[in-house]
Amino acid sequence: MYTSEYLSRYPFFSDLLENMSLPSIHDSLTGLIARPFILRFIQALIAEGRPFAAAIVDLDNFKSINDNYGHRTGDEMLSRVAADLTRYVGERGVVGRYGGDEFLFVYFGRLDYDSVHAFLDAMFFDGDVFRRDRLIRGRTIFSTATVGCAVYPKDAGSFDELFALIDKLLYRGKSKGRNCFILYVPAKHDRLEIPSLARRNLYDTFRAMGQSFDGGADIWEKLRLSFVPIRENLRMYGLFHIDAENRLFDAQSGEELARIEPPEALIRNGLFAACGLDELSRCCPSFSAILAGLGFDSVLLSELSCAGESFGFLAFCPEVHTLHIWQEHECAAAFFLSHMLARELASDRISPL
Repeated sequence: MYTSEYLSRYPFFSDLLENMSLPSIHDSLTGLIARPFILRFIQALIAEGRPFAAAIVDLDNFKSINDNYGHRTGDEMLSRVAADLTRYVGERGVVGRYGGDEFLFVYFGRLDYDSVHAFLDAMFFDGDVFRRDRLIRGRTIFSTATVGCAVYPKDAGSFDELFALIDKLLYRGKSKGRNCFILYVPAKHDRLEIPSLARRNLYDTFRAMGQSFDGGADIWEKLRLSFVPIRENLRMYGLFHIDAENRLFDAQSGEELARIEPPEALIRNGLFAACGLDELSRCCPSFSAILAGLGFDSVLLSELSCAGESFGFLAFCPEVHTLHIWQEHECAAAFFLSHMLARELASDRISPL
C-alpha cells in the first residue's frame, strides 16, 4: 500500500490528500491506487506535459482460477500480483487497479524504446512477477499476464489516444497467445484494428484446415497443408509426429529426428498441454531435450486414435521462448487436425506413416 509520503511527491496526489484520506484512494482488495484516481493521475500528468510510459496488465485465464479454486483464491492471487507489481515498479512509478483482473501502471524511468522494453522484459523473465508458480491456499498456480504499453507523448498525444493505443496493443498480445508484452512500434501496430484482432474466427481456421487436408495428395502433404492455417492464424510454428513405434518426425519436413520415450502417460482426454517442459522431461526426456534445443519451451500433445486404434501423437509448439499458455481454441484445432489424420490413417485407402 502506498504511503502518503510517497504519493505526495506527485502534485496530483499531494493536492488530493489535502482533502481525502489515504485509505479512500486505495483499492480495498489490493492496496493499489483505485481506478478513478490512477486514471485522474494520468490525466494530470498529461496536463502537466510530463512524459511517462503507461501499461495495462491483464492476468491470463483468471476466470479459470475463480472457477476451479474459488473466489477467495482468486482474490489472493490478485493481491499477490499487486504486491509483486508494486515491488517491481518501486520508486520508478505508480501502480493502480484498472478493474477486475487488470492493473494499470505508470512508469517514469528512461523512456526510449530499448529501456522500456528492457523494463518490461525483466518483469517477465527476471523480476519474479510473471511466469512463476504461486502457492496459494495450498495450491500451486502458474500465473502469467498480457501487457500492452505505450509512451506519452512520443506514441500518443492525448489521454484518449493513449488508452486506445494501449487497448489495441493488449488485444495484439492476446491474439499472439497471451503471456507476453507488446510495446508500441508504429511500423508493426499502426494498421492493426481491434475487431480484426479480437475476431480470430475459429470457423475460418477449421474450414481452411479441412479444405487443405482434402487437397493433399498423400498423408504427409495433407498434414503439412492443413497445418498452414494453424501456423498463420494461431501462431503455432512447430509440428511433430510421434508414430506408433515412438519415432519422432518433424511433420513439416518429414525428417525423422529420433526414437523417444512413449508419451501415453501424459495424455488426459486425448490431450496434454504444458507451459514449460518439466513434466514432459520427466516422462519423455529425449523429446524434451530436442524441443529445448530448438528453442521451444511449451508443447501441446494430441493423440491420434480412431475406433480404438492408436497411430501415435501430434505435438504442436508455439513461438520459441514464450512459455505459452494454451487456450481452448488452440486445443480444439489440435484435436480437429488429429481427428482428421487418425481417420485417414485408419482407412484402407492410405497406409500409416
